[in-house]
Amino acid sequence: MILAIDNTEAQGLLDMRTTLDALEEVYRDLGTGAVITSPRIDLLTPDSYADEDGNTLPGAHNLKTMSASTQKYAMIRFLTDKLFWEERHGNYRRNRTPGTQRAHSVTRGLLFLFSVETGDLLALVSEGHIRNLRVGAAAGLAARYLAKAGASSVAVLGTGFMAGAHVDAMLNAVDGIKSIRVFSPNPEHRERFVEDPRWENCPDVAAADSAEEAVRGSDIVVIATNALTPVIQTGWLEPGMYVCTVRHCELAPETFGRFDVLAVNSKENLRPTAFIAKNASGPLPEQVMLDIDTGYPPGNATEIDWGRLPDVPDLLLGRHPGRTSPDQITCFNNSVGFGLQFAALAGRVYEAAVSAGVGREIPEDLFPDLF
Repeated sequence: MILAIDNTEAQGLLDMRTTLDALEEVYRDLGTGAVITSPRIDLLTPDSYADEDGNTLPGAHNLKTMSASTQKYAMIRFLTDKLFWEERHGNYRRNRTPGTQRAHSVTRGLLFLFSVETGDLLALVSEGHIRNLRVGAAAGLAARYLAKAGASSVAVLGTGFMAGAHVDAMLNAVDGIKSIRVFSPNPEHRERFVEDPRWENCPDVAAADSAEEAVRGSDIVVIATNALTPVIQTGWLEPGMYVCTVRHCELAPETFGRFDVLAVNSKENLRPTAFIAKNASGPLPEQVMLDIDTGYPPGNATEIDWGRLPDVPDLLLGRHPGRTSPDQITCFNNSVGFGLQFAALAGRVYEAAVSAGVGREIPEDLFPDLF
């Protein structure tokens, strides 16, 4: 039996607490070598995008793939993405073309889940809900080792799916969060984020009028934007802060150099491998290459030996102590995910779906070479 599990079903089967538990288990296995994962591969085919004002902007189709095997499941993830790059509020930003976005996610992706024991295809799982949870959960796991004891306030720059998942993770991973401050250049997005029911039990949730206002005085700073240039200044950092960033280029090289403890997702998966077609719509312009070249470690922060930094498995297995004093400024660079996160969470969704009788059966004869 092959199950098709859509995003709405996945939302009912996987929450942040389960995600944190599943990723903690699989990160520990990664640290001991019991599981394996491949780097992300991006295939970019240049094209262009016409916005609503008739401006022609640089764009590309991106086919993104990654794979992994846990001790029970093997998984292949693919994502088909239509991207364009534009200047907004003085910064270049990467966006998805509106026609390709879905209500539950900005991307279109699918997970193929296989049994390690038999090799059989078990399920096709929509990746939107899983995609968001696993990024936030990684930062939440790191927060348990990098946030100071008694951390109670969160600043979040960004209001999209990733920003929401990070705040959800902090509320579930860190005890005692009492306030949330959010900033986005779009006032409507700020207000929508404040009204999200996921933080209705947090006593103090409000919008800030600037990024600096949100960051100043916060114990935890979440940066989850689509900006290609730094969104905070080094001078805003204060003793005791824990900073996590989704995109490497959201922080300047000198800001990375200010952290007393800097950790990464996985030392062996620091950046994707990108291949770019040389077609008639290319070459991609400088701002797009900036996204590819500096969006992941080392970017411009070449003074840091990224391969020697602690990663999440190191923290979980006690190979690195994480924060060792309340005044340290710490950072988790969460700039690229990898297939193991999807494999672990797709496995949890599949098991919950079988138990609850959720999902639609797909005839095996649709995949004749597998059976």
